[in-house]
Amino acid sequence: MNSAQNNVLSKDVMVRQLLLPLEKFLKTKGVTEIAINAPNEVWTESNKGWEKHSINLEMAQITALANVIATYTNQRIGQENPILSAQLPDGERIQIVLPPAIENGTVSMTIRIPDESNRSFQEYKDQGFFDHFRYGKSKEFEQFKPVLRTEDIKLVQFLENKDLEGFFKFAVQCKKNIAVVGDTGSGKTTFMKAICQYIPKDERLVTIEDVRELFVPHENKVHLLYSKGGQGKAKVTPSDLIASNMRMKPDRVLLAELRGGEAFDFLKLLTTGHSGSITSYHAESCSLAYDRYVFMCKEHEQASIYDATTLKELVALTIDIIVHVEVKKKYDDESNLIGKERFISEIKFDPVSKVKAQFGDAEIIVGDRA
Repeated sequence: MNSAQNNVLSKDVMVRQLLLPLEKFLKTKGVTEIAINAPNEVWTESNKGWEKHSINLEMAQITALANVIATYTNQRIGQENPILSAQLPDGERIQIVLPPAIENGTVSMTIRIPDESNRSFQEYKDQGFFDHFRYGKSKEFEQFKPVLRTEDIKLVQFLENKDLEGFFKFAVQCKKNIAVVGDTGSGKTTFMKAICQYIPKDERLVTIEDVRELFVPHENKVHLLYSKGGQGKAKVTPSDLIASNMRMKPDRVLLAELRGGEAFDFLKLLTTGHSGSITSYHAESCSLAYDRYVFMCKEHEQASIYDATTLKELVALTIDIIVHVEVKKKYDDESNLIGKERFISEIKFDPVSKVKAQFGDAEIIVGDRA
């Protein structure tokens, strides 16, 4: 083992050593988030909500942990850089905020525990995940049906029959571009992984993430990682990795959680023929998902030459299916939290609008096998 490997190992050991006060929470089944707001207290979130715990964890220990994590991930944290996003040795995502970006004497340390399991569609069915969805079928569907693609007609039929498993399986086979949207903790990434199970196993996949969460069963795959917030040794951005994809010959690109200007780069990627790609981002509904995507694009300097209307039209032409997932808390008669329910609330798939945008007022001539 060379000196560089020894150095990484020693950093790993130091992080694990300082994480020992949190070890029991990290290993508790069902815990999805761990939050520290002040010394000597820890909050954990599970399906039954937030729970407070008292532990022996002084501010000096918290600061030491933050510094070790920064060193371990080739980042900086301190008064000039009080915010840090990183990945812990076992894959958990951590967000740290120290003074002066937070009130003196307090701290914000949030650990997201990734779900490495791959749920089947049968498991989703059993949980009622598909029981609450809404789909707005175009009033012009029958009028335009003769000029729609056969695959699009079949996808609408799946939705009419409330067969969401058939819908997503066929959508993936047809290489539709899919966006899964929703709030934090709604289950976007987990459902995204479920959809990916239907990608043919002979395809080459490239995933783009800041923290590994997209665990796919395919053999021919590359997992690209960027440094969130421009930190890290390489300071790689999502835009850098999207550009790199152009020369990596992926059959599909899977980008977990668009957050900003990289949405414009991803949009450009999709317009170059990388169909069948899947992504996720925050949006309150399917209809707002278009505007939200435009807002993210506007953070990219190259997008400034396009007005919002043009960008929105481009998004609508490029992203074929938008799925909104939602999480709702469930309470008993005494207002005690008894659990959470996650479900698909809405699906947007409008081949009619897409055909109208593509051809305008032109007469559409359809081949015998369209």
